[in-house]
Amino acid sequence: MDWMLLLLIAASHLASAFLAATIARQKARNSRSWFVAGLLFGLLGLIGAAGIPDRHQIVFLRHLAEAQGYRNRRGSGGKAGQSER
Repeated sequence: MDWMLLLLIAASHLASAFLAATIARQKARNSRSWFVAGLLFGLLGLIGAAGIPDRHQIVFLRHLAEAQGYRNRRGSGGKAGQSER
């Protein structure tokens, strides 16, 4: 009976790992790292992968903001050595 529980836990962690990697790939993140997180932490790794922000959406929103004339005044997020005009 104990081996059955161990097999069930291993199967759920493996399923969580594959789902976390798939979600991370869709959000343009490192899928290997999230696969390992899902494998080690199970459902918590899957929840973490679902909670990370989508990189495509971040780039799109930045593009929209810059198209409307937004300038980052703090100096972060730009290229190194680039000065404001």
